Amino acid sequence: MATLMNNDIRDLYSLVDLRLDNIAEKILLSKVNDDDEVYSKILSHVEDIFIQAALKISGNNISKAARLLGINRNTLSKKLRVSEHSAR
Repeated sequence: MATLMNNDIRDLYSLVDLRLDNIAEKILLSKVNDDDEVYSKILSHVEDIFIQAALKISGNNISKAARLLGINRNTLSKKLRVSEHSAR
């Protein structure tokens, strides 16, 4: 796995900012009604993507994945249980 330099990381953040601005506008403009929980759905979706990426990188080792994400192992375990439960 290649290590990113600080400039590369800044470039990635800039790219994410540009894309998210565009995506956020499109999602908000397509919002059907005030009951759409757009913000919480998007946050949950992004969190799931990062958790899955961390698990993949760590070989499904929860402790290592939690360290990559900068969260406590127990917090990650709880999020995985909740996500698994809601997927049923």
